[in-house]
Amino acid sequence: MPKPSLPRFYKSIYALLGTSALVGAVAVGSAHAQDTPPTAPAAPTATAPAPAAASTPAPVEDAAALQERGAYIATAADCVACHTKPGGTPFAGGLKISTPMGDVISTNITPDPQNGIGNYTEQEFDQAVRHGVRRDGAYLYPVMPYVSYAGMTDQDVHALYAWFMHSVKPVATQPKPTELTFPANVRSAMAAWNFVTTKEQPETGDSATYDTQRRGRYLATALEHCGTCHTPRNFMLSEKQDHYLAGGSLGAWYAPNVTSSKTSGIGNWTEDGLVTYLRTGRLTGHAQAAGPMGEAVEHSTSHLTDKDLHALAAYVLQVPAMEDDLEHQARESFGKAVENPDIRTKEPTRIDDLSEMDGPHIYDANCSACHGHNGAGTVDQYAPSLFANTTVGSVRPDNLIMTILHGVNRKTQDGHAGMPGFGSTSDVQRLSDAEIAKLVNYLMATYGSGDQHVTAEKVGELRKAQ
Repeated sequence: MPKPSLPRFYKSIYALLGTSALVGAVAVGSAHAQDTPPTAPAAPTATAPAPAAASTPAPVEDAAALQERGAYIATAADCVACHTKPGGTPFAGGLKISTPMGDVISTNITPDPQNGIGNYTEQEFDQAVRHGVRRDGAYLYPVMPYVSYAGMTDQDVHALYAWFMHSVKPVATQPKPTELTFPANVRSAMAAWNFVTTKEQPETGDSATYDTQRRGRYLATALEHCGTCHTPRNFMLSEKQDHYLAGGSLGAWYAPNVTSSKTSGIGNWTEDGLVTYLRTGRLTGHAQAAGPMGEAVEHSTSHLTDKDLHALAAYVLQVPAMEDDLEHQARESFGKAVENPDIRTKEPTRIDDLSEMDGPHIYDANCSACHGHNGAGTVDQYAPSLFANTTVGSVRPDNLIMTILHGVNRKTQDGHAGMPGFGSTSDVQRLSDAEIAKLVNYLMATYGSGDQHVTAEKVGELRKAQ
C-alpha cells in the first residue's frame, strides 16, 4: 500500500492580507500547475522582479545535447504531473485542483502562441519559473512551486526553455480559466506572500558537474522540490525551514517524515533501498508509492539516472533527524502474519446484510484474495504484505484510507502496480464510509501501530477532499 503526496493547502494568509478568505487561494497546492492561462499581455497588475544578475548560460555542445538536457530537467521537475489532465495531451493543461475558493485549472505550457507559452521570451519564461510572475506581470499562485524552482541554475532554465520551445508539440487547446472567489482572485495579494516567503537561492555553475552531495541537494530542493510536500508549513503557508522534510498534511494525503530519524523518518533505510523505491515505487518490507507520490515516481524519479538517484538518496538520508511526537517506532517495523486466519472471524464470511460485517469480514471479502488471509501478500510482493508496511504502520490513517478509496495505479520500468479502489467510482466493490472505517481499524490493529479508532466521519472527510 502506498506512500503519499499531492498537496492541498487550505489554510490562511490573512495575517498579512487582512482576511482569512484567502484560505487555499494563495497556496492551494504544491504540485506544479500555473493557475490561469498565460494569455496575451494585458496591462500589468504587478511589476515583475528584476532578473537576477546572472551570467550567460554556459554553451552546450550542440542543439541535440541542449534538447536532451532540457527534457531531463523537465522530467526531474515533474512538469507533466500538473500540466496534464487525465487522458489529455502532455503539457496542454486542464488538470483541475479543487479548493474551497474554487477550482484551479492548470495551464497549457506547450509552445502554442495563442493558448500556451509560445510568445514567451526566455527572460519571461524565467520570471514565471523562478519568480512566479507570468508574462503580463501578474503573480502566479504557488500551486506552481517557483519557491523551489528559484534554486535552478541559469543553464538549466535555459535548457528547459529551449526544450519546451523546440521539442514540445504545440497544442491549440485553451483550458478553462481559473475562477476563484473574492478575494482569492486578487493576484496582487501574492506580493505580500512572496515578500515573506523564503525561496531557494539559485545555484551557480553547471549542475551536471556537482559532487554527490551538492547534486543531491540540488535535485531535492530545486528540481524534485521534495520539501513542497514533505515539509510542514507555518501559518503563512511558507515551509518551516527548521523542520525540513519533517512531514505535513496535504489535505487528503499525508506526506510523511523523511528525515534521518530512525523512529519518525527513514533513518533505517539504506541508500540502495531508497534508490530502489524512487526507481520502482516500492521497497519490499518498507513502502509502496501510490497517489501523488506514485505519480512522482512514474513521471519523474523512475527516469532519473542511477547516479542522480544515488545522489538524491544520499542527500535525503543525511537530512537532520526531526522527531514526531506521535511516531515512536519505525513505521515499517509493525505487525506480523496472522497465525490462524481460518478461525479469525469464527464464522462464515458470507453475510447477507453488509452492515453487519465487521473489519475481519470486510477484509476477507475484499482484500484477502490478493493480500492473503494472513496479510503476507503474494510471494512476489506484487500485492504487498500488510505488515512491515509504512502505510499501515503509520499512526496517521490518512494514506491507508486514501489507498482503499482510490487504489493504486503506478507504471514504471519495473512494471505496472495496480490495486482497485473501493470508493464511490469503484468497478469492484463500493464500500461505505463506515465499512472503510471498520476495515482501517482492523488493519491498523492487526498489522500496524494499533487501533486508531477511525470514524466514518473521518473517511467521509477524506473522500470529499480528493
